[in-house]
Amino acid sequence: MKNIVFLALALCVGGLLPVQGSINAHLGKSLNHPLQATFISFFGAILFLILLLVALNPPLPSVSQLKSTPAFYYTGGIYGVIFVTTILMLAPRIGIANTLVATIVGQLIVSVILDHFGVFGLLRHPVNGFRLMGCAGLMVSLYLIQKTG
Repeated sequence: MKNIVFLALALCVGGLLPVQGSINAHLGKSLNHPLQATFISFFGAILFLILLLVALNPPLPSVSQLKSTPAFYYTGGIYGVIFVTTILMLAPRIGIANTLVATIVGQLIVSVILDHFGVFGLLRHPVNGFRLMGCAGLMVSLYLIQKTG
């Protein structure tokens, strides 16, 4: 039962991606360059994050925690910039549904691989027939959605 709540939360948060992508796509068309729109998007995110940090007041990490964290773990923001910039460039060209379904298929395939090997210390979930059918189902979804667009 606990997983149903978590899955429902994930579905709701996932529903924010097409809204974000659409808004960022329009922002990208309004400004001189896609990276400017990405900057504005991330600047807004930083402002919101600062408000959350002030409101929730979590403890700061210690210097030793920061130093002991592998440098690779600090690269997550880079992937966010690539993702947001790509979405805002593709959405006006191929539509938000095609863009997001393609990114979701890519996310799923890479996620299944990461799960299979337990990469980054994540819980290991070996590839099985059901996971492969899920990937295939999403590939069919991508095909059907882009064919109707």
